[in-house]
Amino acid sequence: MVTADEVQRSVRGTVDLIQQKQEALRSFDVSEAGFWRSFEAIWLTLPALTVSFAFAERRLDSNGVDMSLWMELALFLFVSFCHVVSFVALPVAMAFLARRLGLGWRYVPFVIVTNWVNVFSLSALSIPAVLMLLGWIPSGLAALTGLVLAVLLLRVQWFATKLTLGVPDSLAFTIVALGLCLSFVVGVFQSWVIG
Repeated sequence: MVTADEVQRSVRGTVDLIQQKQEALRSFDVSEAGFWRSFEAIWLTLPALTVSFAFAERRLDSNGVDMSLWMELALFLFVSFCHVVSFVALPVAMAFLARRLGLGWRYVPFVIVTNWVNVFSLSALSIPAVLMLLGWIPSGLAALTGLVLAVLLLRVQWFATKLTLGVPDSLAFTIVALGLCLSFVVGVFQSWVIG
């Protein structure tokens, strides 16, 4: 299991990535055990999952769908499934691409850092959404804040990709764009199913 110490070190490493410090990778456990624990870090995104579920439930409610307990459970399981798929989509895609790009030996550090950056990103992006759900800020401000945060976090992901894979700026941008596209596809699928 992920320890409190590893969470603290990984958060520190992510903050160093935000500041674009070259030594940021030293904070991450880039061992094989660290690789598998970085996937366990998805448990730290439960607040973000809860926010996604609340939005899905709100959408169905606004469409006049009367939710039974079983429907709520099914909705939660579906939103959870989409959340997990979105979290692992880029690491799975890169498992195939890294070898083709001759970067197989850099795959493990890339996935570890990407997973921890995703934990940080999902947590940060859920804050304006929670404030909107609570009625503390209007939806327009929440959307604008979310957009600004998303752009900043994509820059962090770009720097992390460049640093872990040792690739040029353009290839790092392409990999980040791939991750964004995969998340977008999952989001569109979720919206299509929920209606």
